[in-house]
Amino acid sequence: MQGQPLTYKILEVFSNEDSNSVDIRSGVPVLEYRESVLSPFITVDISIIDSGSALPAQGSRGTIGLLESIKLQGTEKFKLKLGDQYGNQIDLSDDNDLRVAKTIFGSKGVRESSCVIRVVSKEAFDNCLIKNRMTDSYLGTGDQIVSQALRSLGTEKNFYAETTLKDIQFNGDNRYPFEMCLDVQKVSIPIGIDSAGYLFWETSKGYNFKSLDRMFDETGKVIKKFEETRFSDKSLSPGFNGKILRSSFLLVNDMLKQFEDGAYNTELDLFDPLSKDTRFKEVTRTSPEEGNGTIAGLNLPILNSEYKDEVTSELHKVKDDGQKIIPGVGLAEIDDTSFDIESTSLQSHQNYRQKFSSSLNIVIDADLSLSAGDLVFCKFAETSQKPSVVRSPKDSGIYMIADLCHYSTPTQAFTGLNLVRDSYGVKN
Repeated sequence: MQGQPLTYKILEVFSNEDSNSVDIRSGVPVLEYRESVLSPFITVDISIIDSGSALPAQGSRGTIGLLESIKLQGTEKFKLKLGDQYGNQIDLSDDNDLRVAKTIFGSKGVRESSCVIRVVSKEAFDNCLIKNRMTDSYLGTGDQIVSQALRSLGTEKNFYAETTLKDIQFNGDNRYPFEMCLDVQKVSIPIGIDSAGYLFWETSKGYNFKSLDRMFDETGKVIKKFEETRFSDKSLSPGFNGKILRSSFLLVNDMLKQFEDGAYNTELDLFDPLSKDTRFKEVTRTSPEEGNGTIAGLNLPILNSEYKDEVTSELHKVKDDGQKIIPGVGLAEIDDTSFDIESTSLQSHQNYRQKFSSSLNIVIDADLSLSAGDLVFCKFAETSQKPSVVRSPKDSGIYMIADLCHYSTPTQAFTGLNLVRDSYGVKN
């Protein structure tokens, strides 16, 4: 059962010129399906080998290939439905799910040609339309404003949102809807957690708008548990769902980059256009003390004492006091809606960088039940010469799926996961 290829239940592309469609399942050697917590839309790359024998040729004897039967120009409707060896499915076969974004042609000959078709969520195209720009002034919780942006796209997909603590006054300023969503996430504060920062992204199940801290803190919602073993024939430990076939640590302990990105001490230069006195204000936020503020793991890195209070990054923002211009009235206060831009901006800036400070890639058998944003537990073997396999106390623990790729060929399929967390070790 290990590494069984995905089942291509539906892979169908529709012509822009007429209502004809072509089933391309027979010509697909490789499929790559991708999600990311940093992307507002899904991406799928489909590699096609076209032998010219797929469809009957009109008006003549013989057959023609998939690529000749429908001339891809971009924006074509695309339907996709996949299944894995465990019975899980990804179903994006609705009329409003996917569109062709790019076609990359490779070799082309009389008998055979190849190309890569990239398809993306339909909303990625709708986001570019001038008529869908955000031009109004919006007042509400962060999730309400994001919901309004999605409605402007006309999408009917599910929206899984976590409400924010306070209302926000947000001007559209002719932003693209997705741009609006990504800006709102930076100034949103969750209820019950004193730390700003949300994520907005799409999975096969719909759109998501969730607090970064709460996503990491939901330890009771670990979706799957994976185990790394030294021997390919070793059975899984009780309670584990699958084996880690390969792993590679990427950005663990890249402290120089964290300094450059402002994961720790950051200074905010705030410009107040309404101030009659000092228009500039410096606000500094320090990193959490060792042992506090960790979520996914046990401990934060311990910095050399000479860097503990040193500022390593600067932000520059215009102060927003929660005021708006009302026609015929002028400048007016917004009751109970203003938020502390100083702390909010700095919190979200540091939060994003701290949560992604520890990163690794793993490869498992293809599992379509997983989505970007899910929590998984990984058990890694300790590097040692001990006769028995010992769990690594540093690398094992809870991680969030930041990026996901389901990769399938005619003979095998795997899921690649880019996992992140904010600290080291295993929480009890």
